[in-house]
Order: sequence, then C-alpha cells, then structure tokens
Amino acid sequence: MRSLLDGITSALRIPQQQQQQQQQQNEQSSQDPVGGTGVTVVPSYHQGGSTGARTAGSLPGSSLYGGSNISCSFAAEKLPDLPFTMLLLTQNIGCICSRCDGGNGEEEVAGGGPETATKKGISDAVRTRVADFLLELRLLIHEASSREFVLHLRKEKLNAEGGASSAADAGSPSSEVPPLLDVIVVHFQEIGGKGANTAFNAFFAEALKTLLPEAAWSSGLLMETNSDMQRFTALGSIVFLSSRMCPISSILSFRHRTFVAVADDPATYGSSPTFLFHGGKFSGAGSGRKGFLLTSLRFGTVVVNYLNVHLYHDSRNTDAAMTSPSLYSVQRQEALLEAMAECMVFISPEDPLFIFGDFNARLDTHNLLKHLKETQQIDVKILVKEVQAPDRFWELFTEPQNAGMIKKFDLELQRLMDVVAQQSGVELAEFAIRFPPTFPRIPEREFAKSNQKQQIEMSGGNVEASEYGVKDDDPKLGNERRKKAARKEKGTGEAKPSLVLPRITAIPTRGYTRRRIPAWCDRVVWNPAGLELMTGQRSLPPSVSSALVKSDGATDSSPRYAYRSFVLAHTDHDCVGLLF
Repeated sequence: MRSLLDGITSALRIPQQQQQQQQQQNEQSSQDPVGGTGVTVVPSYHQGGSTGARTAGSLPGSSLYGGSNISCSFAAEKLPDLPFTMLLLTQNIGCICSRCDGGNGEEEVAGGGPETATKKGISDAVRTRVADFLLELRLLIHEASSREFVLHLRKEKLNAEGGASSAADAGSPSSEVPPLLDVIVVHFQEIGGKGANTAFNAFFAEALKTLLPEAAWSSGLLMETNSDMQRFTALGSIVFLSSRMCPISSILSFRHRTFVAVADDPATYGSSPTFLFHGGKFSGAGSGRKGFLLTSLRFGTVVVNYLNVHLYHDSRNTDAAMTSPSLYSVQRQEALLEAMAECMVFISPEDPLFIFGDFNARLDTHNLLKHLKETQQIDVKILVKEVQAPDRFWELFTEPQNAGMIKKFDLELQRLMDVVAQQSGVELAEFAIRFPPTFPRIPEREFAKSNQKQQIEMSGGNVEASEYGVKDDDPKLGNERRKKAARKEKGTGEAKPSLVLPRITAIPTRGYTRRRIPAWCDRVVWNPAGLELMTGQRSLPPSVSSALVKSDGATDSSPRYAYRSFVLAHTDHDCVGLLF
C-alpha cells in the first residue's frame, strides 16, 4: 500500500499529465495549416483576480504598505518534479492590538468576557503593526520557499553529476525565483487583542488578502464573526494553495458533511464561510476566549486535518508555582480532551491530524525554582503578575548552553499528549525542540522604549522623555507633544511599514518580559498519520529521529523537515513553524 505522501504525489501527476497532453495538442494544432485556431481556457482558482506571474517583489494593489517594496518574489509556475511541500505556522497576535503599556493579549478583560470595541476606526499605530507583521510573515514564507527550492535544485544537480555537496553549499542563496510552497496553513490566536474587536477583525481579514497574491487559492480568514460571549474565541485560520494543488484540492463543509472543490468557491457554497470550519469555546471557559477551530482539506484522496487551539493560561503565577503539576495544567488537559472529543466526530484516525496553536504549556515552575535554589542558589520571588529574580535567572532562558537544563522542566505537553492517548485513543507526538521559549517576548516597541529609558537614566535624566527622546523641560511643551502623539495614535490614515527587514531570523534579539517565567507555549503536534505524511512512515527509531532534527532542518536523507521559531517585531509570542 502506498504512503499518504505518495497518494498526494500521484494525484498531482494526473493534472500535470493532462496539461502536457493539452500543450502537445495545442502545438500540433498551431502547426496544422488546415485546422482552425485552437483556444485553451485555463481555469483560475484565485479568488478575486488572476494568477498571472508575480515577478515583482511587492504586494500588488496594496496601499497597506504605502507603496514600499518587499524584497521577495515567487515564480508563477512550479517545476513538475518538485516534491510536495507544506508549511504550518502558528502565531498569537494579541499584542499587536495592545497599547504600549507593557500589557499583552494573554489576560482577559475585566470580568473575563469579550470587550466590545468602542473605537470605530483602527489607529495608525495598529495599522503599522499589522503592515509590519504581514511583511515579516511574507518574508518568512519566502525564505521557506526559497530554501526548499534551492535544496531541490542542488539535489537534482548532484544526482546529475554524481557528486556531493557541503552543508555550506546547501544553505547558500540562489538567484532563482522560488515557487510558492504547495500548502500553507496559518493559525492565529487572540485576533483583535484583549476583546472582541470587530473593527480590527474585519480590517485584519481584509489585510490578509494582500499577503500572498501569488497563491492560486486562499480560504480567506476563517473565524467566528459572531462576537456573542458564548461563542467568541478570537481564533482564526487561513489556507493558501499553489496552482498545481488546486485541481486536486477540496475543503470540508462541516454543515453539509461534504468536501467542496476549491474551484467551486467553497466560501459561497453554503452561503457562509463559517461552514468551512468547526469550532467553539471550551465549556469551562466561562466568559473567557479559549477554544478550538478545526479545518479539513482533501488533496487527491488524502484528507488532512488542522486543529487550532488556545488553551487556558496561568491566571496567577503564585497559584501555578504552588504544586507540581500545577492546577492550570489540569485545566489545560480537560480543555484539550474536550477539543479532541468535539473534533474526532469529523476526523478518521487514519487521516493526518496536525494540532498547532497556543497550548499555553508552561514549565514545571514548582520544581524548577526548587532546583535552581538548591543547585545555583538563585532565589526567585513569585508574585501574582510578576516574577522578581536576578539577571542570571533570566539569562538561563537566553543562553543556549542552558537549554538542556531548562528543557528538563518542560514536561506539560508530554503529559497532555499522554492523557489524550489514554482517554481518546489518539497518539500525538512532537519533533524535538531546538529553539528558545516562545513566550513572553518583549515587543519591539517596548524593547525600544526600555532602551531609551536606560539611555536617559545613564545620561542623568530623571524626567519623562518626549516622543523624540528629548527631555520636556517646559511642561507646556511636553503636554503639547503628548497631545500630538495621542492625535497620531487615533489617526485613520493609511499605514506604512516601519521595519526594514533583510531577512527573518530565528536568533532572538529581544529578551523576555518579567511578568511570567518563559515557556514553550506555542507548539505543533501530530498523529501517526501526520508523521507518515511528513516522512513516509508512521514511526521513526530514536536514532533516526534525532539525526533528522537539525537547526536548519537539512539532512542527508529524504524526506526532511524543519521545526523552528521566529521572533517577530510586534508580538509577545514567537511564531512557530513546521515545514516539510
């Protein structure tokens, strides 16, 4: 029996063979002086436009970026022998809508319920953050596409020459314009920030349309549009497909229990795009926003399921540190079990399942602090919303040589997966982590503000700095400047990106806030069928598994994958991606 990966690859060959036959017929008819002129109509699967070649490195028709160019582009067509590729990304974006006050999107609003947005417009500051975020996301996707394309070209060259390449050659850039990856699925959490910001949700959904115009089909942002506190989760998912995937791809309409071909415009199939996902709040969430969102796609005969989750966070540091495991970890177990029970009605155990999102998995704080006090004499004071500790404590999370010690206390996700296996019968696993904790990062604007404050203190200044970093010796002048900054924040003009990004890096440039103990909250896990889709087999020996996992995801054998994190400018969660 062929593997799931072979099933998709075989399905891809059918439309490619049909296209080649059609091209041959067109060439013959064009050379025939007797026959008439043949016209071939090629269907376009791109919603809202053509799928023509995109060779310019900018987002066409987008005023969001203020006309600036992004230094990345994608080829319009894909070589027929390119292997199947998929990229899964998860990103908590709650911090994008937060004010520059050191807060984040983790906490619920007063009373725990969704906060109806009172502002009708979106501030210039938020527009700029969204522009920056989409710029980073596009560049991240481009680098993944480029790396896969370069490695394929080098492999083909080596096969032709019978030689060997060095690791340096494998990672070197190429002048070739890469095609877009076949399947890209992005999961978002906390869309709109701390409350049900319907204005931002609509703005963000529209902005996402400019992210990858090269994609032959996009689902658009799939999320619950009803801000009713009984259903509100602030979760959203979006899918992008390459042109060669469209003829063999369909998406499940949960309302009708049938797969709808992407060529048939699934968003309007049942009069509402909300039929294309199954989601809800956890029963114990009360008036909070934690929940799940499931989407299912079929590629040829292979069904792949994607589950977006946002599990409960630690409301109080003091409570989380009291016991091992913490009381919050038990709540997260119950939530994940509920999500699995709700979704397994639609999922066959034989189909790949990828669960990625904000698991809010935390370190074993109780035992970690005990270990540090006994072995390194580090005393840490845990407050309800703050962690007071010496600098050498925080350096444990930023210096690579300490990763092994810290990882020993990252036990919660494995416990979660064990409980799911015992109670739902679904085996889950995760590739080895080779990246730093993903939360809570200091957003770029807070990092810059902190540096500015340190510079003022070092220069002897002890008064509030203006927006230009100059002391407001004149109180009247200072008030005018603050009023000007407030007017700018409330503006409704079009935003320009504030970042100049040559590339995205997994090397963190900012540390962590001191509200929480850093942890790997954002993860990607999968079932045995998912492993088969990635590697061609449902199990890997430990030695092979560890050999496959490298920092760059490159291996001497095939297939390959990369499990990485990326530090983005305006988020307090790192973006986590799985590429295969």
